[in-house]
Amino acid sequence: MKKVYWNYWFGDDHEAKLPDEFMKTPKKFRAGYDPEYDHSKCPAWKEYTENMWVVEQPFDLGMKVDTKEKRINTDLTQKAYDDYFHVGERWLEGEYPEIQFKLNYVFWTNEKDVWVEQIPHPLLSRQGFEVVPGTFPISYWHRPVVVGLKILDTDVNLRLRRGTPLYYLKLRGGNFMLEQKEIPEDWHKLNKQTAVLKHFAPFKAWEVIRSRVREGKCPIKWK
Repeated sequence: MKKVYWNYWFGDDHEAKLPDEFMKTPKKFRAGYDPEYDHSKCPAWKEYTENMWVVEQPFDLGMKVDTKEKRINTDLTQKAYDDYFHVGERWLEGEYPEIQFKLNYVFWTNEKDVWVEQIPHPLLSRQGFEVVPGTFPISYWHRPVVVGLKILDTDVNLRLRRGTPLYYLKLRGGNFMLEQKEIPEDWHKLNKQTAVLKHFAPFKAWEVIRSRVREGKCPIKWK
């Protein structure tokens, strides 16, 4: 079984974390799943969910998108809002408002050709949100997984309770176990390079990713 390491932080401070006893860490999708479902015995379903985890909202959050005032009202303090919300300049340009929660999950591994996939959780749409899906190779690319969201219900009070499923996290490229570990300093250095690339050459990251995938080589051998 291949090993993937992980950790997280909030906002822009790599040390910003909740107490371990309070934080909702990723849990195996099939852990506690009702075995009485017929589909839970299906080999195809088991194969699909084997390397899947659920990421949950770590604290209670109330919010409302005011489209008239073009602002977001929440029950957070200003500092907590600044740490958790990212709202781009074009957040109201699409059919639905588009924001990010800065709940940064980091995954890294010494294994080759391991990809992380972020899959919307169907129950989240009942709360008025939809996660924007995505995938990238953690073997060759060094950035956190954040929570990109479309706000489906505007001008109404929305509530995300602690423990609400946000998205499925799936690892592709083998069978995996997750181990929480301190993020290596070299990972932060490589992540800074990706941030600089995004700043000066937006949406060009995939060219670098394709090059590294072709070479099959990670810039760092993790310890």
